[in-house]
Amino acid sequence: RQALPAGLRNLKGAPLHRISINEGVVLYLLGSSHVSRTSCDDVKLLMEHVRPDALFVELCSQRAGMMMEPPPTESNQQRTHNNEQSGKASMVQRGNLLYSKIQMDYAKKLNVTIGGEFREAFQSALSQQRQFWKSQQKSFWGMNNPYLVNYSPSDSELHPRGSRPCAIILGDRPVRITLLRAWESLQFFGKFKLIVGLLWSSIRQPSEKELREWMESILNDRSGKNDLITKSMEELGKAFPSLKRTIIEERDEYMVAKLRQTADLLMYERSESADEKIIVAVVGAGHCSGMLNKLMQDFSDNTTPYPEEILPDLIETKKLKVSNDAEVESLVSDVVQFDYSCLDHSEIQ
Repeated sequence: RQALPAGLRNLKGAPLHRISINEGVVLYLLGSSHVSRTSCDDVKLLMEHVRPDALFVELCSQRAGMMMEPPPTESNQQRTHNNEQSGKASMVQRGNLLYSKIQMDYAKKLNVTIGGEFREAFQSALSQQRQFWKSQQKSFWGMNNPYLVNYSPSDSELHPRGSRPCAIILGDRPVRITLLRAWESLQFFGKFKLIVGLLWSSIRQPSEKELREWMESILNDRSGKNDLITKSMEELGKAFPSLKRTIIEERDEYMVAKLRQTADLLMYERSESADEKIIVAVVGAGHCSGMLNKLMQDFSDNTTPYPEEILPDLIETKKLKVSNDAEVESLVSDVVQFDYSCLDHSEIQ
């Protein structure tokens, strides 16, 4: 920890773990709050310090837009309202919208935007990628290339890990599958209790002071002595045992499987060079403990199944199967990577 920047060395900030996934691949697992400015600072410090080969985020392709500047939401909310009025929205969609509204209300009270740490991570990865592109152009074309007018060798060449690309891995299970599996896991009374609970939470919300105290109690203790998250997970497990399994534990297992697949890909690349490969994973603080335990379990057990053997049981629903749905089938073996080419030209330069 002494090798980390000052902002990450002490006990304040997000939970942070350094793990060797396999020979030659190191994982930095960073826990965050989706409505915390402190998490944004932690992400930026870590990304700039380690200069990773891959950024792994707790997002799926359906939520990749959270990494970019948040678009206006009023038209989307109005469109959702119209869908609800016309009866087009399913109960699963309405529950998700209600939960999203609660998150947005919390973020508004704290004067922050949801998922700010993902946007900070994306900007750091994009900056690193830009430096790599410019260094490649410099090597190929020389300094006469017009795109290299603003190129500064010190931006990348002075870093101990030099100039290198940064892949962005969308490592979470698609939200559509998570919601379907969560809804299917509940009996009728459980579904009724969940909707009532969400409605009550949207009406009786904590104050700004209570929210800040709650976040600080989680994020300002890396020692593990603060057990608030564990207690919260225990309470969820008592009220909705199947939801805790589906929304938290299954996603922990899914993301660990995708981290292992990402590490395997980096190991394949490493065969062409001897340098150490690094993954920075940015996930919600509530996932850190479960993912860490799962990773340690996988390393200590030589009989751990391959990710491709584990994933089918985590992604199939009653209707969507590996055998009949192309998206579900692709989730078994594919690592979903953000495509930089979809960005506007001005964002890339």
